[in-house]
Amino acid sequence: MKRQVKNTVNKAVQNLKHPQTQRMTMQFKLAMMFFIVMFISASISVSVLLLIFSPIMRENSKTQLVSFANSATSLEREHFNYETIISLLNTPSYEIRQLSPENSLVKDHEEELEKEGYVINTEGIVPRAEMLTIIDGQYVLINSFNSENVYWVVNFVTIVGFISSILLGTIITTFVGRTMLQPIHDLSMATSEVARGNFSVRVRENGADEYGILQRNFNKMAQELSGIETLRGDFISNVSHEFKTPLASIQGFAKLLQDPLLSSADRAEYTQIIIDETSRLSKLSSNILSLTKLENQTTIGKKKRFRIDEQIRKIILMLEPEWSKKDIDMDIDLEDIIYVGNEDLMGQIWQNIINNAIKFTPQNGIIKVNLFRGGNGIVTKIWDNGPQIPADKKDKIFEKFYQGDRSRATEGNGLGLALVKRIVDLADGKISVDNPFEGGVVFTVELPYQTEEMM
Repeated sequence: MKRQVKNTVNKAVQNLKHPQTQRMTMQFKLAMMFFIVMFISASISVSVLLLIFSPIMRENSKTQLVSFANSATSLEREHFNYETIISLLNTPSYEIRQLSPENSLVKDHEEELEKEGYVINTEGIVPRAEMLTIIDGQYVLINSFNSENVYWVVNFVTIVGFISSILLGTIITTFVGRTMLQPIHDLSMATSEVARGNFSVRVRENGADEYGILQRNFNKMAQELSGIETLRGDFISNVSHEFKTPLASIQGFAKLLQDPLLSSADRAEYTQIIIDETSRLSKLSSNILSLTKLENQTTIGKKKRFRIDEQIRKIILMLEPEWSKKDIDMDIDLEDIIYVGNEDLMGQIWQNIINNAIKFTPQNGIIKVNLFRGGNGIVTKIWDNGPQIPADKKDKIFEKFYQGDRSRATEGNGLGLALVKRIVDLADGKISVDNPFEGGVVFTVELPYQTEEMM
């Protein structure tokens, strides 16, 4: 059982063998996702802004250059020389460069220069406006897009701002992602511990969000696995003990039978003990197999209509040799009730509870069996005037191999009531045990009403 549990958990964590690497990978992916999203968003935003404002910037640059050319022409008419005109008109917003008549740019635009006096060229999404003109006979190239130009500064600051925002956001996302992914890292480590067989591990539960739900579910899983592991250990221990006792008796009395001087009476007694212990082993094996099969069932199985009152009467008659030996008075009051269910499994309920009542009812005692229709279903009460069950043990008597009185261990194996509880659960019913005021013990079984449509 432990190996199956470990294999199941190992499958769940086969991708978490290196939790630290996994956590860092997710953290890196989160940061990269933020970077890519921000980069695309910034690129689209900048592109849209440039497409909108590019015509305005281009027209404004041309206006400035035309104004520069007109001013230069006016100063030239007033007989200012080249150096004076440049010194008067030059500002940090312009980059002015003198060209020789042999320059290819001058030769390409000679006709336009003769006709208009200047040639303006704007290109690029971020307009780079250049003007070729003639000032006092000198060919001059004027660029309105230098490091001091307000448009250049605005664009540069905007681009730097976007890049800085992306980088800063990515760094912040990396650290925030580490905090966000910490619960997953903790779960990875805890799951690895569970895979190693450490079912006592727990993770800290934080909040009511998805992480909190996941953490609570993990803790519940670990707790259930811990219970299964404990049950497995108890099961093996109890099964070993239950088999060991009758086997020891069989072995011991079989050796005594080898004594040739053994009397006929002793031989008969020892033989009967061996038969009884063999029967006990057979019953124990049968109960273990039945309980194991029922624990793996999720439904009651094949159903049919049958008289539940007649079934109880037949079981009481079948057990007649047992209650007659103790002169037990059977007080039976059963309503006529037709039930739809698994007849064989229902029979095990009544046989185990009534047999249990006979076992603990004193000589000349009394057992009452009542069957009636209740408000929510069919109710069966089986009462005996035997010793009451201590309050702290009432919840344990339906556990496998539990025997409240170890002095009576030879009378059973602690599986009968566990079988009963499992069958009742499969039938969607309820079973309880109480110590009534008048004394004794009463077992109450409540079964829901069934119809043939439920088959």
